[in-house]
Amino acid sequence: MDPIWSNLFKRREDPEDSVYETINRVPIFQDLSLRELRKLQAILYRRRYNSGEVIVREGEMGAGMFVILSGRVRVSHQTEDGGEQLLADLQPGDFFGEQALLDQTPRTATAVATDNCELVGFFRPDLLNLIEKNPRRGLHIVMRLSQIISVRLRHTNRLLKEARLRVRKLESEQEQSAGLDQTGPE
Repeated sequence: MDPIWSNLFKRREDPEDSVYETINRVPIFQDLSLRELRKLQAILYRRRYNSGEVIVREGEMGAGMFVILSGRVRVSHQTEDGGEQLLADLQPGDFFGEQALLDQTPRTATAVATDNCELVGFFRPDLLNLIEKNPRRGLHIVMRLSQIISVRLRHTNRLLKEARLRVRKLESEQEQSAGLDQTGPE
């Protein structure tokens, strides 16, 4: 077949298809119909960040969430001693910042592009507008968002419980060791 004609019958790669495919895998948007996803896609904002560029900064007010289309993002928070603790190394299909869709509080972590990245943003005003215009679709997104935050909270609670148990065990071992040191050898 003539190469000039062969392209007429192939579906050309539409950059919007990659956005659709990516957001379709994000749990918050799962179970939306194709039509609903296409409408949602129309209110997403494409953003590009260079390697090393801060996407969101801990302590700043959050406005929405981001889904990674390409590149990698490092999420970390500042420790009490001024250091940095890595929370996550995210890749295409991952998302972050979803809590900002529900409340208007400062960000709890900093997200930095570790590669050149392309992201789509979904922001609180757009969610509120969606809820007003299409309550069913908006409620679906809010319910999925609540489920994800609930799962993360349960996971965090489990980690906190484990950390408390380790601290108690260490304290008990230290008390026992101190008791032995005080009595000394006979």
